[in-house]
Amino acid sequence: MIFMERVTGMQFSWLEGVNKKWKDILVIGKTIERDGKKYHIIGMTMEEAAKLYIIEPYEERKRHNPKKKRTQRMILKEQEIESTSYLHCREFKIGNKKLCSQGGCGGVLMPENYEEVKLFLDMIDAGWKIPDWLKNEDWERLQLVTLNIANLKRLPKYSSDMPITIKHDSGFGRHFLNRAKSITLEIGKSLSFQFTAHDGEKVQCYINNVMLIDVWEDAKKQFDDIKYRERFTEEQLQEMKSHYYEALIQSCPKGMCYIGIEYELSRDINLQFYAKDYLESYPKTHSGSAAFLMMRLKPDKKTGVHGLPLKGYVIDTPFTSDTTAISAELLFYMEKTEAWEECI
Repeated sequence: MIFMERVTGMQFSWLEGVNKKWKDILVIGKTIERDGKKYHIIGMTMEEAAKLYIIEPYEERKRHNPKKKRTQRMILKEQEIESTSYLHCREFKIGNKKLCSQGGCGGVLMPENYEEVKLFLDMIDAGWKIPDWLKNEDWERLQLVTLNIANLKRLPKYSSDMPITIKHDSGFGRHFLNRAKSITLEIGKSLSFQFTAHDGEKVQCYINNVMLIDVWEDAKKQFDDIKYRERFTEEQLQEMKSHYYEALIQSCPKGMCYIGIEYELSRDINLQFYAKDYLESYPKTHSGSAAFLMMRLKPDKKTGVHGLPLKGYVIDTPFTSDTTAISAELLFYMEKTEAWEECI
């Protein structure tokens, strides 16, 4: 005997969103190979606005055993900072036609997402040939990026011999040191050391000054500043102060201080220092709202005593106001990646 199970939660209005009728559809069908990975520009559609579709590799982040505690060091090393997704590209040029991206969205492919299935079927009907390398790829290893194209009244003309140029935005790459550099920071004292960058270059670092930062006093000066007060109404100021101090109570209780570092480098990168005790600790659960602060230190001078650009960094771990020295670690550094063009 066959039993039929009744499916609930379905409405005919849902079909209207799935069964789209495009004003125009354009097949591109171009595969890109970069850094050992393959990407595929499917094509474009036009409804009220134009959209561009790209299939990309999808790598699921490692799932962690919730019962296993992870230190702050482990969490930092697991975080991803650099993305190779075309979601962050600002301009595509097909032949002589420039397409400007206004952002978009991306997500892993799922068979139950009928809008995506319908899109692929419509692209096939319009002449899309699924490349051989893509035919047997598991959907759970792929994601679809959908880009919104600004101010386009009609889709561009395209033929397979037309060049496509893609502009990638500038960003930051994170590089962990092969061996984290342990140092002792003394308040009011200077320090110099070397470390090896990810490409083998020896980098010289001069720490010119280490200081205690009373973030509560700094906040008071900022909110009392006449120029600052002229920018906001009293009501806006009170609301900003309320949110700021709520976050400050959680991150740096009154009477505690952060550590500020002014340094020079022989290479144009930004160092990320951490207190050793913090790296070896486990995350704490804060009560109340999940507010947080990001502190920056901007030196008064552009150039340090060694004739190199002067930079600042704040170790946002609270210390008592009588602290004279701390054990710290240079864990990784950030290096700017320039905007670049890709021609396919």
